Amino acid sequence: MVKARKKLTPAQKRAKKKAKEERQKKYMWVFMNGKQVRVKRPEPKDEFDSEEFIRNNADPIWLHQNGMWEYMEQEQDEEMKPFIYNYCGRWKDSEGNVLIIEPVNDSQVHVTYIRAGEDGPLLRPWLDNLPAAKMIGGCDPEDWDASFKIELSKPGDGFCLSLDFHFGTGDYNTVGPSIIRYEKDSHFDKYSYLFGKLSPYKQDSNSGNAH
Repeated sequence: MVKARKKLTPAQKRAKKKAKEERQKKYMWVFMNGKQVRVKRPEPKDEFDSEEFIRNNADPIWLHQNGMWEYMEQEQDEEMKPFIYNYCGRWKDSEGNVLIIEPVNDSQVHVTYIRAGEDGPLLRPWLDNLPAAKMIGGCDPEDWDASFKIELSKPGDGFCLSLDFHFGTGDYNTVGPSIIRYEKDSHFDKYSYLFGKLSPYKQDSNSGNAH
Protein backbone atom coordinates (compact mmCIF):
# COMPACT_ATOMS: atom_id res chain seq x y z
CA MET A 1 0.00 0.00 0.00
CA VAL A 2 1.37 3.38 -1.02
CA LYS A 3 0.74 6.15 1.44
CA ALA A 4 -0.07 9.46 -0.22
CA ARG A 5 2.08 12.37 0.85
CA LYS A 6 0.22 15.21 2.50
CA LYS A 7 0.65 18.49 0.69
CA LEU A 8 1.97 21.17 3.04
CA THR A 9 0.91 24.77 3.08
CA PRO A 10 3.59 27.48 2.69
CA ALA A 11 3.36 28.18 6.43
CA GLN A 12 3.83 24.50 7.26
CA LYS A 13 6.82 24.30 4.92
CA ARG A 14 8.44 27.28 6.65
CA ALA A 15 7.80 25.75 10.07
CA LYS A 16 9.25 22.42 8.95
CA LYS A 17 12.34 24.12 7.53
CA LYS A 18 12.86 26.10 10.73
CA ALA A 19 12.52 22.96 12.85
CA LYS A 20 15.11 21.21 10.68
CA GLU A 21 17.52 24.12 11.06
CA GLU A 22 17.09 24.01 14.83
CA ARG A 23 17.86 20.29 14.88
CA GLN A 24 20.97 20.87 12.79
CA LYS A 25 22.16 23.40 15.35
CA LYS A 26 21.76 20.87 18.15
CA TYR A 27 22.97 17.69 16.42
CA MET A 28 25.68 16.58 14.01
CA TRP A 29 26.33 13.37 12.04
CA VAL A 30 29.68 11.57 12.38
CA PHE A 31 30.95 8.10 11.51
CA MET A 32 32.00 6.04 14.53
CA ASN A 33 33.26 2.49 14.16
CA GLY A 34 31.97 2.34 10.60
CA LYS A 35 28.44 3.50 11.46
CA GLN A 36 26.74 6.85 10.91
CA VAL A 37 25.68 8.24 14.27
CA ARG A 38 23.82 11.43 15.17
CA VAL A 39 25.32 13.07 18.23
CA LYS A 40 24.48 16.21 20.13
CA ARG A 41 26.77 19.09 19.34
CA PRO A 42 28.94 19.89 22.38
CA GLU A 43 28.27 23.22 24.02
CA PRO A 44 30.59 25.81 22.47
CA LYS A 45 33.49 26.65 24.73
CA ASP A 46 36.59 28.69 24.18
CA GLU A 47 38.77 25.60 24.40
CA PHE A 48 36.49 23.38 22.28
CA ASP A 49 37.57 22.66 18.71
CA SER A 50 34.70 21.21 16.66
CA GLU A 51 37.02 20.13 13.84
CA GLU A 52 39.20 18.30 16.33
CA PHE A 53 36.11 16.49 17.63
CA ILE A 54 35.15 15.38 14.10
CA ARG A 55 38.71 14.41 13.28
CA ASN A 56 38.99 12.22 16.36
CA ASN A 57 35.63 10.48 15.88
CA ALA A 58 34.79 10.40 12.18
CA ASP A 59 35.73 7.65 9.75
CA PRO A 60 38.66 8.92 7.59
CA ILE A 61 37.20 7.31 4.45
CA TRP A 62 33.95 9.20 5.02
CA LEU A 63 35.91 12.42 5.57
CA HIS A 64 37.67 11.90 2.23
CA GLN A 65 34.44 11.07 0.39
CA ASN A 66 32.91 14.31 1.60
CA GLY A 67 35.96 16.43 0.88
CA MET A 68 36.60 17.09 4.57
CA TRP A 69 39.94 15.29 4.95
CA GLU A 70 41.63 17.62 2.48
CA TYR A 71 39.80 20.63 3.93
CA MET A 72 40.97 19.89 7.45
CA GLU A 73 44.49 19.15 6.30
CA GLN A 74 44.66 22.48 4.50
CA GLU A 75 43.08 24.46 7.31
CA GLN A 76 45.22 23.73 10.32
CA ASP A 77 46.28 20.15 10.98
CA GLU A 78 49.91 19.96 9.97
CA GLU A 79 50.20 16.38 11.26
CA MET A 80 47.43 15.02 9.01
CA LYS A 81 48.97 13.92 5.72
CA PRO A 82 47.05 14.00 2.41
CA PHE A 83 44.72 11.03 1.97
CA ILE A 84 46.86 9.40 -0.71
CA TYR A 85 49.46 8.47 1.93
CA ASN A 86 47.02 5.88 3.31
CA TYR A 87 47.80 3.79 0.22
CA CYS A 88 51.58 4.00 0.53
CA GLY A 89 53.50 0.94 1.67
CA ARG A 90 53.92 -2.69 0.71
CA TRP A 91 50.75 -4.71 0.02
CA LYS A 92 50.38 -8.46 -0.55
CA ASP A 93 47.42 -10.65 -1.53
CA SER A 94 46.71 -14.26 -0.52
CA GLU A 95 48.40 -15.57 -3.67
CA GLY A 96 51.63 -13.72 -2.99
CA ASN A 97 51.26 -10.90 -5.53
CA VAL A 98 52.87 -7.71 -4.24
CA LEU A 99 52.23 -3.99 -4.74
CA ILE A 100 54.84 -1.49 -3.57
CA ILE A 101 53.44 2.04 -3.43
CA GLU A 102 55.80 4.96 -2.86
CA PRO A 103 54.85 8.65 -2.62
CA VAL A 104 56.04 11.09 -5.24
CA ASN A 105 54.14 14.11 -3.95
CA ASP A 106 50.84 14.88 -2.20
CA SER A 107 48.76 13.76 -5.19
CA GLN A 108 50.80 11.10 -6.97
CA VAL A 109 52.65 7.85 -6.24
CA HIS A 110 54.85 5.35 -8.03
CA VAL A 111 53.72 1.73 -8.00
CA THR A 112 55.63 -1.50 -8.60
CA TYR A 113 53.79 -4.79 -9.19
CA ILE A 114 55.57 -8.09 -8.54
CA ARG A 115 53.72 -11.24 -9.51
CA ALA A 116 53.75 -14.19 -7.09
CA GLY A 117 56.84 -16.33 -7.56
CA GLU A 118 58.72 -13.67 -9.54
CA ASP A 119 61.93 -11.96 -8.42
CA GLY A 120 61.23 -8.63 -10.06
CA PRO A 121 58.47 -6.46 -11.54
CA LEU A 122 56.07 -8.02 -14.03
CA LEU A 123 57.08 -7.54 -17.67
CA ARG A 124 53.99 -6.04 -19.31
CA PRO A 125 53.33 -7.84 -22.64
CA TRP A 126 50.80 -5.17 -23.68
CA LEU A 127 53.48 -2.48 -23.33
CA ASP A 128 56.54 -3.88 -25.13
CA ASN A 129 57.47 -5.90 -22.01
CA LEU A 130 58.30 -2.82 -19.99
CA PRO A 131 58.59 -3.70 -16.29
CA ALA A 132 55.65 -2.82 -14.06
CA ALA A 133 57.73 -0.37 -12.03
CA LYS A 134 57.19 3.32 -11.30
CA MET A 135 53.67 3.10 -12.69
CA ILE A 136 51.68 6.27 -11.99
CA GLY A 137 48.98 6.07 -9.34
CA GLY A 138 46.70 8.52 -7.60
CA CYS A 139 43.22 9.55 -6.48
CA ASP A 140 41.01 11.65 -8.71
CA PRO A 141 40.58 14.96 -6.82
CA GLU A 142 37.11 15.35 -8.37
CA ASP A 143 35.97 11.88 -7.32
CA TRP A 144 35.16 11.38 -3.64
CA ASP A 145 34.54 7.61 -3.80
CA ALA A 146 37.99 7.07 -2.28
CA SER A 147 39.12 4.89 -5.17
CA PHE A 148 42.78 4.84 -6.07
CA LYS A 149 43.83 4.05 -9.64
CA ILE A 150 47.12 2.73 -10.99
CA GLU A 151 47.93 3.28 -14.68
CA LEU A 152 48.90 -0.18 -15.97
CA SER A 153 49.60 1.11 -19.47
CA LYS A 154 50.35 4.52 -20.95
CA PRO A 155 48.63 7.37 -19.07
CA GLY A 156 45.24 7.94 -20.63
CA ASP A 157 44.88 4.41 -22.03
CA GLY A 158 42.28 3.68 -19.37
CA PHE A 159 43.75 0.30 -18.40
CA CYS A 160 44.01 0.58 -14.62
CA LEU A 161 44.15 -1.35 -11.38
CA SER A 162 41.76 0.23 -8.89
CA LEU A 163 42.18 -0.15 -5.13
CA ASP A 164 39.38 0.58 -2.69
CA PHE A 165 39.28 0.54 1.08
CA HIS A 166 36.42 -1.52 2.48
CA PHE A 167 34.41 1.46 3.67
CA GLY A 168 32.64 0.95 6.98
CA THR A 169 34.67 -2.03 8.19
CA GLY A 170 37.17 -0.01 10.20
CA ASP A 171 40.00 -1.96 8.51
CA TYR A 172 42.34 0.43 6.74
CA ASN A 173 45.05 -2.17 6.15
CA THR A 174 43.03 -3.99 3.48
CA VAL A 175 42.14 -2.87 -0.05
CA GLY A 176 39.99 -4.54 -2.69
CA PRO A 177 41.48 -4.57 -6.23
CA SER A 178 39.65 -4.48 -9.56
CA ILE A 179 40.67 -4.10 -13.19
CA ILE A 180 39.29 -1.13 -15.12
CA ARG A 181 39.33 -0.58 -18.88
CA TYR A 182 37.36 1.22 -21.56
CA GLU A 183 34.53 -0.81 -23.07
CA LYS A 184 36.18 -0.78 -26.49
CA ASP A 185 39.48 -2.15 -25.13
CA SER A 186 38.44 -5.78 -24.62
CA HIS A 187 41.88 -6.90 -25.84
CA PHE A 188 43.22 -6.08 -22.38
CA ASP A 189 41.11 -8.89 -20.89
CA LYS A 190 43.58 -11.55 -21.97
CA TYR A 191 46.14 -10.07 -19.57
CA SER A 192 43.95 -10.01 -16.47
CA TYR A 193 45.23 -13.44 -15.34
CA LEU A 194 48.60 -11.80 -14.65
CA PHE A 195 46.99 -10.10 -11.65
CA GLY A 196 45.69 -13.30 -10.11
CA LYS A 197 42.25 -13.75 -8.60
CA LEU A 198 42.10 -10.09 -7.54
CA SER A 199 41.91 -11.08 -3.89
CA PRO A 200 42.13 -8.35 -1.23
CA TYR A 201 45.57 -6.96 -0.51
CA LYS A 202 46.79 -6.68 3.07
CA GLN A 203 49.36 -4.11 4.04
CA ASP A 204 52.65 -5.39 5.38
CA SER A 205 52.65 -4.52 9.09
CA ASN A 206 56.26 -3.39 8.78
CA SER A 207 55.66 -0.95 5.93
CA GLY A 208 53.18 1.37 7.67
CA ASN A 209 51.02 4.08 6.19
CA ALA A 210 49.70 7.53 7.04
CA HIS A 211 46.70 6.39 8.99
